Amino acid sequence: MDAPTTQYPLTRGESMTQGMYSGFFTEFYDILHAGLPDVDSYLEFARKFGPEVLELGSGTGRILIPLARAGFHVTGVDCSDDMLLRCQAKLGMEDETVRSRVTVIKQDITQLHLKKQFDLIIAPCNMINHFLEHTTLIKALQSVKRHLKPTGVFILDNSIPDIPYMVDINRVERIAAFEHPLTGTTIIDRFTTMYDFVNQLEHNVIRLEEYDEADNLLREASYSCTMTYYFPRELKLILEISGLEVFHEQESLHVDSPIGVDSTQMVFFAR
Repeated sequence: MDAPTTQYPLTRGESMTQGMYSGFFTEFYDILHAGLPDVDSYLEFARKFGPEVLELGSGTGRILIPLARAGFHVTGVDCSDDMLLRCQAKLGMEDETVRSRVTVIKQDITQLHLKKQFDLIIAPCNMINHFLEHTTLIKALQSVKRHLKPTGVFILDNSIPDIPYMVDINRVERIAAFEHPLTGTTIIDRFTTMYDFVNQLEHNVIRLEEYDEADNLLREASYSCTMTYYFPRELKLILEISGLEVFHEQESLHVDSPIGVDSTQMVFFAR
C-alpha cells in the first residue's frame, strides 16, 4: 500500500480563510467523524428499505463506502469538489466490486436531476442545516420526492437545537486536539460559533493547525461557514409542504422512541 501522504495528499500553507469542506478540512472531516454510530444505523435502514440508495451530501464517502461494501448500490451527491475528490481517493483503495456499486455526482440538491428513482434516500448528520432559507430547503425536499420510488423512504437525521448550551458557547472559542490516524501528528481544532438567534443562523469559524512530535507547525488553515438550525415542528411542517408524508419519527437513529422534551436528535421517515 502507498504511503499515507500519497493516499491523502497534504496541502501546506493554507492560511487564508476559505469555505468549509475544502483543503485541509476535508481530511480533518474524517478524523472528526471517525467512529460515529450513524454508519451502523444507516446500514440497518438500507437492509430494511434498500437496495438502491441515494445519499445527499455524501462528502468523503464516510457513510456511502460502508453501504457499498455491504452490497448496496449507492449514489452520492455533493457540491464540494474537494470532498468528492477525497471520496474518489478512498474509493480507489476499495476493490472493484465495491467501486462498481458507487456513483458519485456533483450537483445542486435543489436542482437534482438524476433520471432515476431510489428505494431509500438519506440526509444524514445535519446536512439540511446548510439550507439557510425555508424556500431553498423546500426545493431540496421536492427534489427528494421526485427521486423516490412509489414505495421509497426518505430518512432525515438532524440535531435538535439546545438553546441553553448555544447561549453558553456563543462567541466562545473551543479547542480540541486530535491525533492523525495515519501520520501520528497532532491536529488542533479551534472552533468559534456566533449565533443570530433571531434569524436561526450560526456562523462558524474554524482554525486547524497540525504539529509534529517536536511541536513544529506543519500546516494551518482557517475556514468559515454559515448554517441554520431547525426545530421538530418546523421541520415536520416543511416536509409536509414539500409533499412528503412523515409516517414515523424517533428520537435518534438507534433508539426507536418518540421525540420528547429531553431528545437531542430528531429522525423523520417520510415518503
